Amino acid sequence: MILSNLLTAQNQTLVTSNLNDISNASKEFKSDFFDALSNKAVEKHDKAILNLENCLKEKDAMPVLYYELAQNEIALRLYDNAELSLNVALELMPNSELILKSLSRVYFIKQKFDLRIATLRELSVINSKYKYDLAQAYKYTQQYGKALEALNDYQSEFSYDYRIKGLKNQIYAASKDKLPVIVDLEKELLKNAKNEKAYVQLIDAYKNNNEETKVKTTIERFREKLPNSPMLEYINFQEYLDAGNTIAATQSMQKITANASVDDFIKKKVLNDFKTFGKQNPNYNKALDSLSTSSIKADKDENLKFIMELSSVNIKQGTTESLLNVYQNNLGIDSNNYDLIKDTLLLQLYYGKLSEAKELVDIGVEKYPSQPFLYLIKGTLMAKEDKHNKAINIYKDGLDYIVDNPELERALYLKIARSYENIGEFDKANKYRNKGEKIDVPIK
Repeated sequence: MILSNLLTAQNQTLVTSNLNDISNASKEFKSDFFDALSNKAVEKHDKAILNLENCLKEKDAMPVLYYELAQNEIALRLYDNAELSLNVALELMPNSELILKSLSRVYFIKQKFDLRIATLRELSVINSKYKYDLAQAYKYTQQYGKALEALNDYQSEFSYDYRIKGLKNQIYAASKDKLPVIVDLEKELLKNAKNEKAYVQLIDAYKNNNEETKVKTTIERFREKLPNSPMLEYINFQEYLDAGNTIAATQSMQKITANASVDDFIKKKVLNDFKTFGKQNPNYNKALDSLSTSSIKADKDENLKFIMELSSVNIKQGTTESLLNVYQNNLGIDSNNYDLIKDTLLLQLYYGKLSEAKELVDIGVEKYPSQPFLYLIKGTLMAKEDKHNKAINIYKDGLDYIVDNPELERALYLKIARSYENIGEFDKANKYRNKGEKIDVPIK
């Protein structure tokens, strides 16, 4: 009997191994094995596990059995069992990409980050595409130097990947130790001495490191190599802010935001600097109001994206549905931007655009399956349709991906409690409400 009709293309890599040959197995074994696959397909995971345990009584050295066992255990959130099953499978079939990938996911859910990194290292040897995931894992554990090293290795083979620039920017911003950031940016400038963005980021890194001499020499290098760069206006803007010259800073900001050739990254930095300064100088915020309506024209893609950034500042103070249109239009420009997806979903919920939100959240989960916020939104949409059992399962999926986010964790528990209330399971509702209310959310 051929397994390929029942297994996915990825799983077939296990089946093709002689270790997983069932041609000589008993009729009972084959019956249980295929029943296990069928039960897994219809989400009867308890029954699938019983089928596989029967198979193991006859053949206990077959990797595919332990792998399939783990998939059902993961579905039931029996992560300790799944970890054991996958490790047995790996001992029987070392260097299996499929087993290692599944194990990496379990380690992430269980927050065993050192083991996840070790697993991703093994995967990176098998396939270089996992170096990106390895870089993310290093970033997650604040090993920023190693993250940049892994990302540069990945970039040397997959330079076309749009995600590289975004992850590098996150690492540059998050790293408190600016030395690895500085080293990486200097390498970028060695590769391309006219990389405007690298100069700006390098200047900021030296500033954060209190290396004023290096700041000055880097600005001089920037001006020498690119004397006509519009990004030099950002340097002027910072100098005006440092000197407290709000009039000149406002004029400089207007030049930057009105210039379509200036990178969005710089415009966002201007906005962030503006917001910080504005907290101490309330009158300065008047310039923001004029910028959002006059200095930036919506017919340019770059400026449209910046309008989105400006508008988000005032979203809590009240806004109009036109802002939602800006966000939705911007998705056509930058459909892989997680922050944009997140903000658009919130606006869609706020304005009751539920069908659009359902479509967008499904796209979001497909692109970012480990973002718990998306499960919160997806579950909320199910609950609005009174599909509370589905909502509960979705919320619980979101909990699997929570790491150091008490506010979101609390929200998911309370949402689960509310859905249990709606289906009359009050004991479970109380259990999850108590869990949520015990979580201490820091005051922001």
